[in-house]
Amino acid sequence: MIDFVQGIVVDIDEESVIVNVNGVGYQVFVPRPEFYHPKLNQPCLIYTHHYMREDWMGLYGFQNKEERYLFRLLLGVSGIGPKGALAMIGQGNLNQVIQAIASEDEKFLTQLPGVGKKTAQRIILDLKDKVKGLSFRGNLFDIMKRKEEGIISTKHGSDLKEALKSLGYHDQEIHQVLKSLQPLIEKGEPLDRLIKQALQNLMRE
Repeated sequence: MIDFVQGIVVDIDEESVIVNVNGVGYQVFVPRPEFYHPKLNQPCLIYTHHYMREDWMGLYGFQNKEERYLFRLLLGVSGIGPKGALAMIGQGNLNQVIQAIASEDEKFLTQLPGVGKKTAQRIILDLKDKVKGLSFRGNLFDIMKRKEEGIISTKHGSDLKEALKSLGYHDQEIHQVLKSLQPLIEKGEPLDRLIKQALQNLMRE
């Protein structure tokens, strides 16, 4: 997994930038290539998502982790590929897109590139619960971290997080299931019951 690339921007086209990292040129597809024109021949750090499938491998890049977070959420929606997700981020304000999903604003979403009515409905259905509760004005990860810290402040919450990590679940998945089980955690349910319920929730996802 390539988490970021840091180097000199040496070329820019309509879809991507080329970053020279210690003599190796990485092509990184970005939502707004024009953003990088002032950075041409200058040092730059780009957060990346390394996308791989049988017939294609590519790096998709973002100005910050919040853009990448939304990109990964969109990739999880049936029928949306990396190019489509990138185009949506490039044409829409990050906070506006998240708010539209949370408020089920189908009309706004259909104004994004490549998003028809059915795709907008799938986005809302799949992601509305995953973005609810996030602040549209602050840093998404700061908000998520504070919420999670409140949940895992109890011993059972902390133990549950560690148990799910040991089973190979990612931070994003763990955050969502901790949030869904918050009432049970605060109630003091036994850890074995929490783990069982968490696994059931994750399987449904």
